[in-house]
Amino acid sequence: MIITLLFCVLLIVLLWSLCQEKYKYWAKLGIKYEEGVLVFGSIGYVYSKKICFSEYVKELYQKYPNEKFVGFYLSPGTNALVVRDPELVKHVLGADFQYFHSRALYAESTEIEVLMKNLFLADGDLWKFLRQRLTPAFTLDKLKAMFPLIVERTQCLQ
Repeated sequence: MIITLLFCVLLIVLLWSLCQEKYKYWAKLGIKYEEGVLVFGSIGYVYSKKICFSEYVKELYQKYPNEKFVGFYLSPGTNALVVRDPELVKHVLGADFQYFHSRALYAESTEIEVLMKNLFLADGDLWKFLRQRLTPAFTLDKLKAMFPLIVERTQCLQ
C-alpha cells in the first residue's frame, strides 16, 4: 500500500516537473505568454467547457494590447501564437505562409468536411489553391466596380 502510494506521488511529481519544463518555451524566447497548467496547457477553461476556443483567443488578444504577438500552450508539447500586429498578420498569411500554413483551426484528418473548405479554415496546399483562385477577384479595379452593388445590397439588407 505504501509502495503504491509512493509510486503515485513520484509519478505525479515527475509529470509535473516534465510539464513545467515544457512550459518555459515562450519565456526562453522573451515573448509574453499565458502560463500552462499540467497537461491542460493554457486552455484549461476550454477543456472544462467554460468558454470556447475562439473566446479564449479573443480574451488573450484583448489582454495584451501593447504586444505584437502573444504565446500560449495548447498542451505541454504544443505551443501556439496569437499574432496581433496587422503587418505581421500580412506576412504570416502572405509572404511567410510556408512557415505558418498550419493554423490549427481544425483537427487534422484525411477527409475535410465540405464547409471547412474555405479560405479562413483551410491549411497547406488547399489554402494555397483557394488563395490563388480568389486573389484575381479582389483587385482594386474589381473592388471599385463592385462597391455600388455592395452599398445597394447592404441598404436592402438593412
